[in-house]
Amino acid sequence: MNLARLLEAPPTFGYLLAAWLFLVPISIAASQILLAFTAIVWMYLIYRKAIVFPRLPLDWPILFYAAFTLAAAAFSFDPSTSLANSKKLLLFIVPYLVVSGARREKTADKLVLLLILSADVAALYGLWQYFFGNLGDLHHRIRGFMGHYMTFSGLLMGASTLVLARLIFFGRPWPFLAGSLALLYVTLTLTLTRNAWVGVLVAVALLLFLKNRRLVLALPVLVALAFVVVPPDVRSRIDSFFHPDTSGRDRLYMLEAAAAMVEHHPWLGVGLDMVKEVYPIYLVEGAPHVENIHLHNNLAQIAAERGLPCLLAWLWLMVQTLVSAARAYRSALPGSSERARAAGALAFFAASLTAGLFEYNFGDSEFLMLVLFVMALPFVKPQSEAA
Repeated sequence: MNLARLLEAPPTFGYLLAAWLFLVPISIAASQILLAFTAIVWMYLIYRKAIVFPRLPLDWPILFYAAFTLAAAAFSFDPSTSLANSKKLLLFIVPYLVVSGARREKTADKLVLLLILSADVAALYGLWQYFFGNLGDLHHRIRGFMGHYMTFSGLLMGASTLVLARLIFFGRPWPFLAGSLALLYVTLTLTLTRNAWVGVLVAVALLLFLKNRRLVLALPVLVALAFVVVPPDVRSRIDSFFHPDTSGRDRLYMLEAAAAMVEHHPWLGVGLDMVKEVYPIYLVEGAPHVENIHLHNNLAQIAAERGLPCLLAWLWLMVQTLVSAARAYRSALPGSSERARAAGALAFFAASLTAGLFEYNFGDSEFLMLVLFVMALPFVKPQSEAA
C-alpha cells in the first residue's frame, strides 16, 4: 500500500487523533508535533475529498477571536514578541479535527476513555512525585509530566469531570471509571491548587443537579467528610479560602492593575505577552509582587492584553459552546454515551470558567488543547444523525 492509500484508509486519521490526545497530559512537545502532522493529514484528506470540512456554530466566534488577537499582536508594544505568542491560535484547529475524526459515536467514546487512561498515567506519576520525588518546591507541589503544578491540576480537573459525567450518565465501564475518579481526585487534592478544587466542586454540583436536583444536598456532607481525612497541608490551603494568604490578596491587586490597563488600552490591549512587561507601570500600591507573568484571571488577562472586542469574542465562543452542549444534552437519549459526553462538556466548561476566575488557565497550551477537544464533543453525532 502506498502512502496516499495508507493516509486515506479509514482508521489512519483516527489513530493519529487518538495518539495526539493520549500525549496531551504527558508531553507538550510530542503532542504538538503529532498534532501538526495530524493536521497536515487532515488537510490532505480534505483535498482528496476523503472527508468534508466540518462547519460548526463555533466558526464565527473563533474567527473573530483570532482576528482581534492578531490585531492586538500587530499593534503591540513589541509586535514581534506578540506575533510569536499568537501561534497558539493554530491550536483552534483541534475541534475541526475531532469532529472530522470522531463522526461515529463509538469513536468519540474511545477518545474520551483514552484521555481518561492518559490522565490516570499522569496522576500515577504525580503520586510518585508526591511520595518519592525531589521537587525542590516550598510546598512540595506535584506537577506530573507538566512544567507547572497549575497546568497539571487543570488537566486533572478536566479529566475527572469527564470521568464523573460518564460514570453518572452512562456508567460503563464502571470499575475503570470509579478507580480513575478516585485516583484523579486524590492526586488533584495533593496538588494543593485551590482554583482547580473550586472548579471541581462546581462541576460536581452541576452534574449532580442534572442527574437529580436532590443529590446536590449531599455535596456539603461529602466536602465535610473530605476535610476530615485530608492531610494538614491540604487543610491549611482550604483555610486560606476564609483567611486569604498573600497570593490570594495579590489577585485583587492584579484585577486593579488590569482595569487600569484596559482603561488606557481598551480596543487592542497592551499586546500578547506584554502584561509582564507593563505590569510594573500599573502596579497598585501595596501589591506584594512587583512583577507578574500574567493576571491569574481569564477575563482580566484577555481584556488587558488583547482588548475588549477580543474579550467579547472569547465570551461569545464560551457561551456558544455552553449553549451547544446544553442542546446536545437535551436531545440525547437518557442513559446514552452521547448524553454523558454532553453533560461532561457542560460541567467541564463550568469548571474551567470558574477556575479561570483565579488562574489564566486558557493561556496554558496543554490545558487549551484539552479545552478545544471537549469543545468538539457536543458536535460529534452518530453517523446516522450526522449524515
